[in-house]
Amino acid sequence: LLAGGCASVVDEYFLDTDTHANVWVLPGDSAVKKVAIMPFRAPSELVGSSVSDMFVTEILKAGRYELVERSQMAQVLNESELSLAGLSAAKAVEVGNMLGADGVIVGTVDEYTTLTIKGRTYPSVGISARLIECATGKVIWSADLAERSEDRDVSLSAYARNVVHQMVSALYAEWKKANR
Repeated sequence: LLAGGCASVVDEYFLDTDTHANVWVLPGDSAVKKVAIMPFRAPSELVGSSVSDMFVTEILKAGRYELVERSQMAQVLNESELSLAGLSAAKAVEVGNMLGADGVIVGTVDEYTTLTIKGRTYPSVGISARLIECATGKVIWSADLAERSEDRDVSLSAYARNVVHQMVSALYAEWKKANR
């Protein structure tokens, strides 16, 4: 894992993950410390909220950002008469500024379905996400992954959790490389 030292439990959780996620991280240091994770655009509001909640858990485990609590976001949105679901990137940045966040994570669930192949059903999930810096509108990182499970016994939501974990694991690996 890490040459010449003990790997942390967090390192093992993320770095021992085999991932095919496509990630890009802006070179250099970012001023983004406090982040709001918006509900993702998805075929349904429930799927979008669920997947963004999965991102909350993984981002918290990574320990890189302080997160704005969802109830704070809902309060600000109610006061400004905006809906959390399907906010544009520009509106999400506006909401992030109202919340005192340095950045917002926005995303899309492009695929959240089951596929039947030779009479067997497999979950298939595709997600893309990016962190936008509120002060500049710059994309700090971007990640996406679309995969079909090889295991027909895994539920769709469990497989979505696996896809999110792979995405954050790939980001974590890039963050570790940048901080060496």
